[in-house]
Amino acid sequence: MRMPVHFVEKNNQSPLSAMTAASLSPAVMHESAKILMLFALMASAASSFASSELVLQLETSLTSDSNPLRFYEGSAALAQNGNTDTADKVRGIDLRAGAVIPVLSDRTRLILTGTLGKHSYRHYDNLDHQSKAGDAMFDYAIGDIVSGRINAGKEDRLFQYINGSLTDKDMSHYSQQAAELTLKITDELAIPVKTERSSLRYDLGVNQLYNFHQQAQQASIRYYSPTGSNIEAGLRLSETDYPNRNQQQFADLDKHYRETESFLEAEWKYSVKTVASTHLGLIRRRYESLHELDTNLFSTLIRATYFYSPKLRLDMQLWNRPFSIVDPSILYVIAKAARLDAQWKISDKTQFNFSGLLQDSDQKLVPRLAEFQNQLSRKEREIRLGFGMSYEIDRGLKLSIDSVAEKLTRDGNLPGLRQAIIKVGLEYTYENLPGSAAKMGLKRYQHSLSNSDALR
Repeated sequence: MRMPVHFVEKNNQSPLSAMTAASLSPAVMHESAKILMLFALMASAASSFASSELVLQLETSLTSDSNPLRFYEGSAALAQNGNTDTADKVRGIDLRAGAVIPVLSDRTRLILTGTLGKHSYRHYDNLDHQSKAGDAMFDYAIGDIVSGRINAGKEDRLFQYINGSLTDKDMSHYSQQAAELTLKITDELAIPVKTERSSLRYDLGVNQLYNFHQQAQQASIRYYSPTGSNIEAGLRLSETDYPNRNQQQFADLDKHYRETESFLEAEWKYSVKTVASTHLGLIRRRYESLHELDTNLFSTLIRATYFYSPKLRLDMQLWNRPFSIVDPSILYVIAKAARLDAQWKISDKTQFNFSGLLQDSDQKLVPRLAEFQNQLSRKEREIRLGFGMSYEIDRGLKLSIDSVAEKLTRDGNLPGLRQAIIKVGLEYTYENLPGSAAKMGLKRYQHSLSNSDALR
């Protein structure tokens, strides 16, 4: 699954003021008022702690997207609509907030974060939507032996359109609850354990066969070397249910499977400038009824970071891993990719970032649903280039540009797709302690186009 994102003004108002006025509908103002009231209460509670942190962000943006529904080139759906223009423009306003409240110490604290956004399309106005997300995390530590985190989160966002076959508006609703505990045996040895529940559901009936509930447990043993490197080996068990599948979908795709993943993770601090890490996992998936779909999957992620200078950071990622996609003919997708990211801080006020991705995907088809007999897979190649920059106009006020260009080709001379997105945003951040927004991870709500979310 993946998701795209998209401009315009007509009167004499400035683009940002026009966009802000149009985006702040009564419903959004009502939701914003509730969030502001919540954080006013948090600020009041936080005032009793000398080291509490509070952050409030407001971002307005204009986005141009050449293909928000990701139509294939020469798509029949476009011709049927009598339209050959796939592009659209979007106005957006997003409110983000967070608070860190120490409970007993800086190591035992409550972290609350959330976002509320309104996004309006010029042509595809049926895609107008509100995005929402919120997370509550409780970090705890008992002496030097026990530490961990309890967290719960929810996110509502627009469906990640894939290939133009779906043009109706759909919203996805994701929730997760997890508890982690790490028992430190010695300075070199620790045992982390984790349990979590997650669920995903869609509003649109055609996608509800992918509504799922998942439960997982994980345990591992981790070794720390004196140089700061570490290695971890563990086991993850999970069960996934699809409760909304009908009898035919059950017969084609099943409605329950179990996975067992044996994994090895390591982080190697080669020097003060170079760090490398890896995740190796062997996944054994077993279905409840359709045993012909049982499979063994291999997941690999290798990452290396090189700090060339205090101003320039380079990151490389290589992966070979499976993921799911909302297409009833595709069981899963195996993606092999190489990605390079560069972050260049020219000055205290100006920063650039660049990225390049080359990914080959192998879509494993459900045999009984394949278009052609004996066709077991379809292949795609994706090339994506990203560019972003930010400039701090004044303390707390930042202008940013985020963009990406993508080309997708498919085997068998099938039509591919192209997409180019550019977003211009103006963001104001209030934080009572410098660096609080970064510490709370508020950037995860922005879903960067040009930067890898894992590196932000």
